[in-house]
Amino acid sequence: MKKLLTLAVFFSAFASAAFAQVEFEQIKSRTQEKLHVTGFFDYYPFGQYENNVYSGVFKPFIEYFSDYGQYVLDYLPVSMSYEDTIREAGKGEADVVLGMYAETSLYADLKFIYPAAIDNPIHLAMLPSKMGAVRSVQDLKPLKGAIHSKERFSDYINDKLKDFQIEYVDTSYELYGKLIRGEIDYVLTSIYFGTIETAKLGLRHQVAFSRQSLWTMPVFIGISKASVHREYLSHTLSKMLEKPEIKEKIKKDMEDIVNGVIEKYAGTVPLFSPAKPRRRKKRRNEATALLPFADSFRLPAGST
Repeated sequence: MKKLLTLAVFFSAFASAAFAQVEFEQIKSRTQEKLHVTGFFDYYPFGQYENNVYSGVFKPFIEYFSDYGQYVLDYLPVSMSYEDTIREAGKGEADVVLGMYAETSLYADLKFIYPAAIDNPIHLAMLPSKMGAVRSVQDLKPLKGAIHSKERFSDYINDKLKDFQIEYVDTSYELYGKLIRGEIDYVLTSIYFGTIETAKLGLRHQVAFSRQSLWTMPVFIGISKASVHREYLSHTLSKMLEKPEIKEKIKKDMEDIVNGVIEKYAGTVPLFSPAKPRRRKKRRNEATALLPFADSFRLPAGST
């Protein structure tokens, strides 16, 4: 009986290992090879280089993959613009690109790994006192808006923005200073990037975000079509991202990053003085309290 039990355990373990090998085509015996990696390097939490160390939401996943496939990760240093970095990746300088958008010409020479790893929702950031001026996307067209120059949008979103009065601002301090002083009416931002930047400036209770996104951009992991590892990368990364638990882990990593920044800068005192509002008569049924940052305002369904 003991021998039968031992054999049963052996075959059960063998079957599980065989299933994993077929599903992911793991190569246990090969020599470790370098996997050259790049991606967003100035767009945290999607990716950044700080003191020559890469960090971002995709780092735990790509490290998990490298352990699984027995690769040694080589994060390419920043030596050129983001656009040039992506073009060089398409020529084979990088094997994996952590984060890119569909139907965007910059990524034409890269292969997309489906499904998308995570979404990047684009929201409005406004002063709570001005929220009533926006009920639909059309209401934004006569207003003055701004975007941080570090934001990375898809070609689809950039085409949409041609209909709006948008300026690009190089620093968060300048960007949200304009918003607080009333020089612009709104900021268009990734909810993740915008939440982090306002938290660092101590503006969590002075700025409100739209509860629903105006647009949502799926963010993909890509591989170079010139990579010598492209077949293994394409098959294995896709299989991994099809697993709900892995997608949930990436989403949880994003939440942890954002919440960590919020906690870190919780005591930050804002350096801005808000513009003095003009006195006006209160409208009937108008709320007297401003929404705190922790809350948000909602655009009507179907307004986008």
